[in-house]
Amino acid sequence: MQWPEVRRLLSIVFLVPKKVVESILVVIAFCYVVAVFDIYINTERLSRVDSSLDAFCQNIVQNPNFKKGPVVFRVDRGTLAFRLNPYVGPVGLYGYSPFFIFPHHRTIIFSKEALKRDKMSVATMVAHELGHIQGGLKHFGPVKEMELYANEFAVKVANSQP
Repeated sequence: MQWPEVRRLLSIVFLVPKKVVESILVVIAFCYVVAVFDIYINTERLSRVDSSLDAFCQNIVQNPNFKKGPVVFRVDRGTLAFRLNPYVGPVGLYGYSPFFIFPHHRTIIFSKEALKRDKMSVATMVAHELGHIQGGLKHFGPVKEMELYANEFAVKVANSQP
């Protein structure tokens, strides 16, 4: 094999992985943008839907165990997470905190069904989701560990709530 052919072969061998990595990064960026727009387009602030429930939830956020600052509560109007949940998870999704999408912004999203529950159930759900936000990306990993941390945090919040 002559040198120009070897150079061409080497350039192809190194170009293919580079293009694969670029393609993967473009897909990840596209999915992130879709997720962010989906959440903002298909949710509404809880304060506009039920101001008394929003005030109740904001009161829970004031708990001294939660140190991440203000939280925005939103109500789902058809996000991908809620539409795909019956096909993905065996448990009904009443609320979630997309801390992995918005690490800088603390948001909790409720389903419409969650708003119909009693205040104690909502308070428990809020405290659990605050645990996910409090743990943040350092607790992002196996689902069991993340849920265990959020449950333990919810118990701490409930025990110190007046």
